[in-house]
Amino acid sequence: MGSPGFSADFSVDPVRVSGTEVGHHLCRFSGNRTGVAAGGSVTLDFEVADPRDVPQGRLTVEAYVSLFDSARGHAPVDVVFQGETLVSDFAVPCSKDTPQDSVLVVPGRLLERGTNTLEIRVSPEARSVFWLHRITFEAVPEQVRPELAPDEEDEAGRAAPVLAFDTEYRPAHASPATPWQRAPRLLFHIDRGEASLPVHLGWRRTDGAESAVDLRADGSGFEGCRRAADGTVYEYRGRPAGRWAFPEGLENTPAPALHRFRTQERRNDAWQDSPGLRLLLDDGGVPVDRVSWRDRRGDSATVMLHSVPAGAASGPEVVGVRASSEFRAAGETADKVLDDSLGTKWLTAGGSGHLVLTLARPTAVESYSLTSANDFPERDPRDWTLYGSDDGRTWTALDTRIGETFGRRHETREFHLRAKSPAYREYCLDIVRNSGAGETQLARVRLAGHSGTSFTGHRRRADEDPVGYRSAPALTATPPVPAPASVDGVSRTSAFRAFARQHGVSDDAVTRILWMVQPSVHLHLKNPRTVGPQDRVIGYVGGLPEMPLDAPWEIGHYFVASLDLAAIPKQPLDDDVPREGHLLLFAEEDYRFPQDEIAPVIHVPPGTETAVRPAPVYRYDGDEEDSVQEVLERQALVLECASGWDVLGWPLQEDGGGWEYDGLEGEERLYAEQFVAAVEEYRTRVGVRPAVDRRSAKLRGVELNPPYWRADYGIDFLRKREEAVVMLRNSPERFDELYGKALEEAQQQQKGGPWLNLVEFGEDSVFQEGDGEVGWIINRQDLLAGRFDRVRLSYHS
Repeated sequence: MGSPGFSADFSVDPVRVSGTEVGHHLCRFSGNRTGVAAGGSVTLDFEVADPRDVPQGRLTVEAYVSLFDSARGHAPVDVVFQGETLVSDFAVPCSKDTPQDSVLVVPGRLLERGTNTLEIRVSPEARSVFWLHRITFEAVPEQVRPELAPDEEDEAGRAAPVLAFDTEYRPAHASPATPWQRAPRLLFHIDRGEASLPVHLGWRRTDGAESAVDLRADGSGFEGCRRAADGTVYEYRGRPAGRWAFPEGLENTPAPALHRFRTQERRNDAWQDSPGLRLLLDDGGVPVDRVSWRDRRGDSATVMLHSVPAGAASGPEVVGVRASSEFRAAGETADKVLDDSLGTKWLTAGGSGHLVLTLARPTAVESYSLTSANDFPERDPRDWTLYGSDDGRTWTALDTRIGETFGRRHETREFHLRAKSPAYREYCLDIVRNSGAGETQLARVRLAGHSGTSFTGHRRRADEDPVGYRSAPALTATPPVPAPASVDGVSRTSAFRAFARQHGVSDDAVTRILWMVQPSVHLHLKNPRTVGPQDRVIGYVGGLPEMPLDAPWEIGHYFVASLDLAAIPKQPLDDDVPREGHLLLFAEEDYRFPQDEIAPVIHVPPGTETAVRPAPVYRYDGDEEDSVQEVLERQALVLECASGWDVLGWPLQEDGGGWEYDGLEGEERLYAEQFVAAVEEYRTRVGVRPAVDRRSAKLRGVELNPPYWRADYGIDFLRKREEAVVMLRNSPERFDELYGKALEEAQQQQKGGPWLNLVEFGEDSVFQEGDGEVGWIINRQDLLAGRFDRVRLSYHS
């Protein structure tokens, strides 16, 4: 057979086979399964015409081990292929009657021309029966990564993959010549503890758009259809873009897309607990409200997501509280903020301080309240930030208040978070300034959890009647990855190194990537009338800006663009730009020869009161009529690629799948080849391909045409990179120190540097003329600190 594959169905007697011959020892058929006793085995022979056509294979064993008495069953197996052991003492899941898929990779090197033999051997020490339902083998293209038997499982003892697909669409009933258009990435993960991948998936979004797809048996993609929110129907298809073990690979996923539930099934008119459900589906950032699926065994389910009815959720249980300091002698300690009595309080020395509340379980908070203490209004908190954390080390800012006051003693004020928050185990109220006294105090602190999400639906196991299916009191959705920003200064480069290490990327490759790469988010400009359902709009160019009420729009400045930072996905290699609020970009009318070093850029935090600002009006001396500031043509800013890498110094990029070295020779060529090898190692191990090129419409990255005097990333910079590779093998935490120093030395001619690209556009795309690039650049330390008021304008022809 040219493309080897076989199947053997052990749920019937005799065994139904396709492409194989079966032998067995110490086996017996019972009902709808074949039992293999201790010391028994199953042997399958199949033919391969040309093993060179098979880079790897996927072996799926559908089986389970029976329970006995109240203990877990035990029947470990060896999987032997051509005499080489693939898995030794592998324990498949236990169950009363439900088989589960165990999927293994078969390296192509093991295949031989002619007859090949697979054996499933049950240990002679097995204490239970190994019940076998089906065995299949199929050739798999190299880019499709089969599910491995898990080395690590989550706390529920389960492991299911996260699947990503690059997708495209075209109008229904279009001619074959109609081109396909790119659509947002589809990411999904359905884990019910049964380790069986869906073959059919359907969903509806909250904006009314709906889709249905069927996955190909070999995992090479899907075919489907899609109805947009406006009712237009499209053909819809996808090809694999990545596969990860949960929770990896979710950095670009909005937290609301991930749900985790305890579940119940209705049997004999009574609700009974059933295995939990972890559900993730994201096709462009809009939440879903209905999902249905069917797996290869024929099991199916449909769930409708909805809010928990009002009043169903209660405040979180606080099990501990600690403070920066407290007055123990007077009994004015941190735990007093939990008392119901207003006769107690927490008091700390100084005009600032913090409280950390530890909850019994992770809880999403939608509001919190503070109660002023009994005396001295000057001790009331005035400026503070509420943080959340999963581990007490990495913190995420949730709500910031400036200039708050309390009108009376024992007044309780409630503060609502301006955006939905993930669930955290610890919350920190960090008071940075009080109302002027030498001590700070509070009588009470309360957190209020939001209702969260629930589901109602039904499910059906193969050959069984359908049953009701619903969420029990839900475990609140948790974020897929910790936020990169932190209270205690956790390095973003360290986070990327940890992410890459988890996928098996070597430290040397990580150092070379971090040294040479600036992460980039690619954008393109589009006429607002042509924006389609597949487009993720992250802002706009031109038109009138929506600005804070007290922010100035200076005469003689173009409003260029507004970026909705929360709409831009993050990538594992953090670009150091916040993902909250908006970024407003302005430029002088004579932007080619900027007069001011500082460009007008405004970062608008979430929750800021804003309004659309009319263009400023001005009159020059001697003019009889007022003049209005010119307004640029309004265009939509659409996300094109959320994960791009620009290379410092070299015009090194990919062209048609290969690398262009642009005349690099000698030592520089060697350094370039080492970097390319590092990128290819990352791509192979992680399974994603960040675009390595330069674009003029982008957030971060490297300037398309940097002036020769901007920086010298030549041979000295590259030599320092290789020195760092060696030094960081034993002390990777020193990367930021070594890299920062190297950047400063590379840009020593630049006053105020080292300068990094913040945003860049092609001149003609924004101003409708010219062939240069207009950019906004920022000092590295200012970028890390979020000081966007120090951005400079840059223009290159």
